[in-house]
Amino acid sequence: MSHIHIPDGIIPIYLWLPAYILAFAIIHLVIKGSSKEQIKRVLPFTGIAAALMLIGMSVPLVVIPVHLSLAVLTGILIGPKMAFLVVFVVSMILAMFGHGGITIVGLNTLVIGSEVFIGATLFRRLAKSNLVVGTCVATVIALIVSMTMMVGIIGTYAGFAEVLPHEIHDHEDTDEIHEDKEEDHEDFHLDEAIGEINYFVFSGWLALIMIVIAGIGLETLVTVLIIRYFYKVRPDLIETIHGFTT
Repeated sequence: MSHIHIPDGIIPIYLWLPAYILAFAIIHLVIKGSSKEQIKRVLPFTGIAAALMLIGMSVPLVVIPVHLSLAVLTGILIGPKMAFLVVFVVSMILAMFGHGGITIVGLNTLVIGSEVFIGATLFRRLAKSNLVVGTCVATVIALIVSMTMMVGIIGTYAGFAEVLPHEIHDHEDTDEIHEDKEEDHEDFHLDEAIGEINYFVFSGWLALIMIVIAGIGLETLVTVLIIRYFYKVRPDLIETIHGFTT
């Protein structure tokens, strides 16, 4: 839900370049700090997690105009370190298919990577007593934090109207936002754009709130169901990565 889809040329270089540098620095630390045993243990599941994340972030949902990221799920299954690498690879692949510009990959890695670290950390602390509750709380908080980061970045440099779900927001001035940012900021009114949003029986701000709630709820449900399944068939995987037995 926090994937940045805006093209190249909107985010200034003084923001996306440091994001790339920071992302590469984290990747370097992750690789340097991971032992061969840790990598071998989770490597078979890394491809599965990457495939799930790629599908979730590229395939639109039918009932909700958002994409799932499954970043928290990935962080829980293979650990936050390897999951951060997966986030970078998936973000780069999506950028090559037009899901955001190449210059946005660093920012996307940091934003979605925050879900990985926050979700996995909270899960490790909260799921010891209750697997389902811990997974729910970890997923919801991680999603809220990453969405706040995404909204702040897009809203500051592209306009808050660009944060709206594009599947249902089709304002005639959308293309002009990319062509002439300053002019569009003067002519385009956020309230008007939000007023055009309709979701089932809801409209306007209420529709937007319901979309966010539905998106977070669906991603949380999917994460809980998959984690419960993995814990039934491979409890040793989760126990070893997070160091607990529920």
